[in-house]
Amino acid sequence: MRFCEECGNMLVPKEGKLYCKACEKEFDLDKSKTDDYKIIKTIKHDEKESAPIVVKEVIRGDRISGDDRKAYEDLFEISEGDSY
Repeated sequence: MRFCEECGNMLVPKEGKLYCKACEKEFDLDKSKTDDYKIIKTIKHDEKESAPIVVKEVIRGDRISGDDRKAYEDLFEISEGDSY
């Protein structure tokens, strides 16, 4: 496996060359090692998928404040009579 000399991203085979998806550069493929670059499975992604959101800080404590609860209920349109 080889990595891009510019950005360090993994190179993938494309049309007889090695291609970097990050910086879109192409590199020559060593023909003696073509077995190392066989794609055996392609994953199809659905449009509904989204990137994960990384939260650096969390609310401290076991309970949330009344204002935070109200904001949560307003966001998800939860009334006092709804049950989980």
